Amino acid sequence: MYRLLIVDDEPLVQIGLKSMLAKELADKIEVVGTASNGQEAWDIISENPPDIVIADIRMPVMTGLELLGKSHNKYGSVPAFIMLTAYEEFEMARQAIVYDAVDYLVKIELNPRTLASAIDKAILRVDEARPSGASKEAGSTGSLEDLRQKFMMKLFSHLLGSEEALLSEARSLNLSFDYNRYIVVYGEISSDGASSSGDGFTPEALDIYNSSISMAKEIISRHAPCQIVSIDLQHFAVVFSFTEDTPVAGTMDLITEALENARTMITNYFKASLTFGIGSAVSTPMDIAVSFDEAKTAQQQADSAQPIRLFSHIVGSNRRSGKDKLIGAIQQYIDENLGGKLQLNEVAEVFGLSPAYLSVLFKKNTETGFSEYVYTKKIDRAKEMLLSGDMKIYEVADALGFESAYYFSKVFKKVDGHSPREYIQSKSDM
Repeated sequence: MYRLLIVDDEPLVQIGLKSMLAKELADKIEVVGTASNGQEAWDIISENPPDIVIADIRMPVMTGLELLGKSHNKYGSVPAFIMLTAYEEFEMARQAIVYDAVDYLVKIELNPRTLASAIDKAILRVDEARPSGASKEAGSTGSLEDLRQKFMMKLFSHLLGSEEALLSEARSLNLSFDYNRYIVVYGEISSDGASSSGDGFTPEALDIYNSSISMAKEIISRHAPCQIVSIDLQHFAVVFSFTEDTPVAGTMDLITEALENARTMITNYFKASLTFGIGSAVSTPMDIAVSFDEAKTAQQQADSAQPIRLFSHIVGSNRRSGKDKLIGAIQQYIDENLGGKLQLNEVAEVFGLSPAYLSVLFKKNTETGFSEYVYTKKIDRAKEMLLSGDMKIYEVADALGFESAYYFSKVFKKVDGHSPREYIQSKSDM
């Protein structure tokens, strides 16, 4: 028997679900409780996690979507969630799929057949995550694959502080980083036949995206050792691993062939299109995050005419000189726009880069953090303006995009060691 929790703020819905489950699925399902909001449900799940949860997406106190996210973060794929939605909530349903819900059901279309189908999907999820004989405690942290996916997302997001920490966590998940070359691919799936409805995705869109990603994973994994990571409903990443005695050019050709095969098959089967970005080859696991950022940047410049873009082609065939030129262009842009705020996100967008990649690239190539460089340049310009004698401190602060004269003075002292007034006085005494 599989233990099930019903979560809905409408008593009639709770009664209707109980009745359907008792009539159609009494041999499989035991309803172990009901809750009228997400917080009540979370208290029940925390005390004694069920196998399956049926939850309304929109509820008071804590929504079903928030409950799903909280449960997924703590327990992984089990409890398996089936979400109840209204027609107008497809955008929330899309987010539910991202959080790994097994299915969603439109309330006014709910019937024994659709409910039984969703329950079967949930049971399959529970069985996969908790093999026969496995203890509930072992399964409650989620399947091994769930934990691996979370680990890879942390790696992509630069959240693993050291290589030692990375390798230690990888070993606990039976992930191997015994190779010395890694290349990351970032893929995006889109489809004219999977258009959105209002502000959300249609059920057809969800089916096409899920099926396309599944097929892409299957085809690509046949070509070379790789780890495939689902980013969200439309995006996924592939980390290819190889050794230094394998020529990078040959590996790039192999990867490009795998991506082209996946793209052709998915276009033929689902009328969907894929675009890919390929990052540079890196030699350490910690630098996989850099290759990921490069791949994402390259993908953003891909289109139907060039569906597969290599980051090395964007910055130049010579990786070193290409990056030097890119950094030079960024520094020139900063110098020419010192009157603006020059925030990392804005500058990254100007150059078609992800903010995380720009930050890493800048630090690695200039040995100076992005913000530190910007503020140093602003203060250098401020000194010239203050010594001209034509502008007051607050006018200089405003002209250089600082939010207040107080904040300007704070940054000035951090960079120069003196306040603006002290700086002016020191120069006037000379």
